[in-house]
Amino acid sequence: MAAISALVLADGQATPVNKTFTPQDCTSALATWTDRSSGIGLGMPSVTLALVQSKDTNKVTGKVSIPVMEVISGSDAGYTPAPRVAYTSIGKFELVLPNRGTLQNRKDVSAFLKNFLSNAAVTKAVEEFERPF
Repeated sequence: MAAISALVLADGQATPVNKTFTPQDCTSALATWTDRSSGIGLGMPSVTLALVQSKDTNKVTGKVSIPVMEVISGSDAGYTPAPRVAYTSIGKFELVLPNRGTLQNRKDVSAFLKNFLSNAAVTKAVEEFERPF
């Protein structure tokens, strides 16, 4: 088994910036990475990856969570409220890979999913909430 290492993922800026997600936790079924650059634990984006194996299938799941902190404007009589999360954007995927499947089957489902996420129909739905019809 390979050791868990940092993930470097590009963000969605017009000029993408690489973000480093460092290992936070790793169990036999779930690995978690966190981008600690914000310095505020509540506001740290995270990535998880899990592999659950059974007699007939292997299930690979992943999740990206990007919390956005509440904007605190000014202070009231010297009191600054504690930081808090305003909302969180979440992306998930799940691959169910039968043990009877071939390596090519697994490569295809991974490639199709990756390419689907970068397809114009998905991009329009995500960025502009435009339906694909």
